[in-house]
Amino acid sequence: MVPLATANDNMNVPYDSAGQSTGSLPLFLVPDLEAVILTDEHSRIFTRHFEVPSIPAITRAQKELVHEQVEAFRAANVTDVGPGKIQFTELNMRSELTAASTGAIGIRVATYESTDFGRSTRSLTQWYDHNGSDVRGTRDLFGSHEDWAQFKEFVAQAATTDPRIFVGELLDLDDSWLDSVNFDLQGNALVEFDDGQIDATAEEPIIFKVSARNLAGLLSDFGTLARAASTSPSPRIQLGMLQDAGSRLPPVSTNTEPTLPTAAGSGVKLGPAPDEASPRNPVDCTVAKCVALTFDDGPGPKTDKLLDTLKDGNAPSTFFVTGPNAQLRPELLVRMAAEGHEVGNHTWNHRSLASMSSAQIRREIERTNAAITAAIEQPATLLRPPYGSHDSTSDRLASTPVILWDVDTLDWKYRDTEKVINTAVSQTSPGSIVLMHDIQSSTVAAVPRILSGLRAKGYTFVTVSELLAQSGLEAGASYSHGPRPPKPSPAPRGEVRYP
Repeated sequence: MVPLATANDNMNVPYDSAGQSTGSLPLFLVPDLEAVILTDEHSRIFTRHFEVPSIPAITRAQKELVHEQVEAFRAANVTDVGPGKIQFTELNMRSELTAASTGAIGIRVATYESTDFGRSTRSLTQWYDHNGSDVRGTRDLFGSHEDWAQFKEFVAQAATTDPRIFVGELLDLDDSWLDSVNFDLQGNALVEFDDGQIDATAEEPIIFKVSARNLAGLLSDFGTLARAASTSPSPRIQLGMLQDAGSRLPPVSTNTEPTLPTAAGSGVKLGPAPDEASPRNPVDCTVAKCVALTFDDGPGPKTDKLLDTLKDGNAPSTFFVTGPNAQLRPELLVRMAAEGHEVGNHTWNHRSLASMSSAQIRREIERTNAAITAAIEQPATLLRPPYGSHDSTSDRLASTPVILWDVDTLDWKYRDTEKVINTAVSQTSPGSIVLMHDIQSSTVAAVPRILSGLRAKGYTFVTVSELLAQSGLEAGASYSHGPRPPKPSPAPRGEVRYP
């Protein structure tokens, strides 16, 4: 059995009334699965969906769901947010693997949406059989109509134990309310209701548990496979993927306790430890023309290639990583640290921190720091808030300096290598912090010419902490650029100055 992330390490996973998590599985269980991130930084849209070339139905269903939700969100939010106004609208969608085997795959999609009309948190679980012919729903997990009706009765019984729930609302339980059902390690069904669905005052989804004992005899053949894929997940090895899967699969653990996957247990050769990085001579950015290149949202599939480019160009940079990607590719964090780059915190779910409670903000930061520490044995010393959205509360809870930027390449918007190059080279000034995203292939392709273009202008590449070293970095303070060295004064008329 493959180790799972613990509940405390995976807060976007739903909880039952006892606080038990359904579990989020490592993506290497489906060898050719890729997590694809799409963003619209201006509209505050962040989506993470799965694409699986060997199972077209998954790719199709996931892309259709994202497209449908994004288009609906755009249509509902036409308000133009002017300068100085606070933007509260946001769409955040995240897919996670909840079941995996040769017989079934389960993918839960958690969605947070804030519009001009209110906020909502909802979830949907898509199921796929071993043929991968089409997406299945909760109803397909159960047998006859009588079995389905019995399951709904058990759900209603579980819900009525919650004093917040009005019994009358559950007398005729709508099938559409049961669109997110998963299984925990004991085989219990965890039924997740969207916030406000059965309790108008609820601000987060409500989870109820139907015991494995009550499920006996109710599951369909596919439902039995799906539950087994949740309680005893196994690698989905397919012909032609054996070599790739073998390099990504960790050794099978006999430990029955859920554990957080770490770099050391990933089965990947990690290279030198961070403290083996070659020391660099310090740069005084109050005198030198310094620039800090920063990369958000990764590490992604192309980050390894980017690191090759930065190494060849002797360009230390700063990577603001998201928790799931740090957990997925810990070996790249190790390489970043070993090669003199800086690893910063970009939160777990890429939510707008200014719209979250203190407990939620703390959880976003701490979970990501746990993933970073598992890889490089130290937490991040910098935080970049998603969308640059922060306030005094999030700054205080950061417990580190908060890093913004003064050059936005808009690489997420155009995905055009030439535009990224032109923006980065033309808009950079001494002390600039340049914003890019290493999940964008067009950006990775642009970096070699960005390095040559800026170096030709006399720039020195440094990490954010090196850039701001003379500024006295303070926890809770925000920074958008570094020191700007004074321009040399013009020589008096008639006087010649030699360098």
